[in-house]
Amino acid sequence: MPHKTVIAKAVGPEYTGFQERLYELEGFEPELAQQVEERFFKPVDTMAADALENLHTHGNAAAWTVESRSAWTRFMISMLLRGPDDIATFRKQYRKDWVETTDEMEARYRVMKTPDDPETFAEWLSTAPLQLIEKHQFEIFFSLIDNHRLGGTINNMDWRVIEIPRTAHELLTSDRPIIRSNALKPPYGHIAIPIGPRKLFLASEDTKFLAEMERVDRHLLARETNRAVVEGAGRFVYSTNERQHQFVANRFGTNRLPSLFSDVLRPRNGRRGYLHGASPSSLR
Repeated sequence: MPHKTVIAKAVGPEYTGFQERLYELEGFEPELAQQVEERFFKPVDTMAADALENLHTHGNAAAWTVESRSAWTRFMISMLLRGPDDIATFRKQYRKDWVETTDEMEARYRVMKTPDDPETFAEWLSTAPLQLIEKHQFEIFFSLIDNHRLGGTINNMDWRVIEIPRTAHELLTSDRPIIRSNALKPPYGHIAIPIGPRKLFLASEDTKFLAEMERVDRHLLARETNRAVVEGAGRFVYSTNERQHQFVANRFGTNRLPSLFSDVLRPRNGRRGYLHGASPSSLR
């Protein structure tokens, strides 16, 4: 539901888009609990920062390596999956699915189990330590961010940076800043994200659509981008000033896109859309 009250508050850049202990591994010692942030997201964000600087400095003329292009793609995909609500949804569903097994998994377990093991693989899973569940949970989570099909689709798109003039409203951003449409497929399918108050990153396979967007009035483009960002926001909208406060208050969270997890976690043929994180062999 949209928020009834929108409160403006000044904070430093380092306090935007940040929640402490969001990726903390439950059941681990303190020095190991933050390894998801340190070993995965910190490198992702560092490489993305370099890619962002490339976009800001060179715009459409930016030169890309395979690594730098993939870094920016991975960052955008991660932004569709790593919000607090997304992590909570994934954790809840993963714990539920953890003890669900298939006939094939149970058959493999019967071959491997010892006389001291529980009778079924589902029973064995239900007694697994929290550390093991968390470990496999985030391995699956990482594989979703590094999805080769989705990543390859975005990498192969035509990338553009569109400049917003000083006479238009500044672009806003949020805790859900990614704009996407039509499953990224032509016609008109695209992915976009404000990368600064005056710069919009836009990518699409549909070059005709991109050409049309280049011709769109920039004032209208800024307004429609801000509308999509604000209406899709979860908890926060960010700006450099309060000039668009009423615009934000009127539209905050009124048209949120379904989380990418709504597709990932959708039941498929009686099973979940992501791979089960456990198998008899992987847990030995």
